[in-house]
Amino acid sequence: MPRWDPYEFTTERSWGDAAELASEAVTDVLAVGDVHGDSRNLSAAVDLAVDLGVGAIVQVGDFWLADAHWSRLNPLESQFMWTAHDSPLPIVVVDGNHEVWPALGRYAVTPQAAAAMASRRPLHLGGSIWWAWRGSVWRWGGKAFGALGGAVSPDRRGSAVRGYRWEEEATTEDDLARLMANSDAEFGGSLDVLFTHDAPVQVRNLGSGMSGVPWDLREAADAGRRLLGRAVESTEPALVLHGHWHRTNRERINDTTEVLGLSADGMNNSTAYLTTRPTLAASHMT
Repeated sequence: MPRWDPYEFTTERSWGDAAELASEAVTDVLAVGDVHGDSRNLSAAVDLAVDLGVGAIVQVGDFWLADAHWSRLNPLESQFMWTAHDSPLPIVVVDGNHEVWPALGRYAVTPQAAAAMASRRPLHLGGSIWWAWRGSVWRWGGKAFGALGGAVSPDRRGSAVRGYRWEEEATTEDDLARLMANSDAEFGGSLDVLFTHDAPVQVRNLGSGMSGVPWDLREAADAGRRLLGRAVESTEPALVLHGHWHRTNRERINDTTEVLGLSADGMNNSTAYLTTRPTLAASHMT
């Protein structure tokens, strides 16, 4: 039965104590594009992940993380969070621009969040939900993973999204510095996989997704993408997986890095299968 009671963020576990998230426990991952708080799309992705036998799900932003203190929280959002909470597989969420930032921002200053950031690992939000905050890093299948979420919303002035607050949506210099410091401390500066929400600036095959967007928002979005580009140059990942653009993309952006862009909302190629065995590889699912 669906659960409708308000969802509270609760950090009951640490990454280091979660045996199902240990490096040797997760060798295959299902990456999932934007789901925008839709329980049906999330359930379909979880079912696919179970069928594939992966160890974890990574969602690349615009998940719609929300808690009971958000004034616009409605029963459907509560049901969505409980659906994620009850997943049989861990769901690691990279924050996007359309998360409920008042909820995440409030939780980010709690002692629980401070402990996770000190460990450099994603933060538990309850049940099967983990938040891969900007700069968090971890190891799966012997490979180095990192997250650098955030993006500027080209629709931030639209009536459909006006109720959200935007102050913390954009990737910042501090976020980039945190990722670089954590990857250096844990892995000597390099990553094998970087999960982002927006695409790094080096990605060229995204089409005209910014056509009609006011110039100031376009400039702000481009600044965020340049920060992601610097993250790629610094950490030299073999793979970058992102969402945000709601379209499929795959291209090599330099000698070492391949980028996969995921579509959204359960459409074709809104998921990708990533394996560390025998070598690191990722491919879109149709």
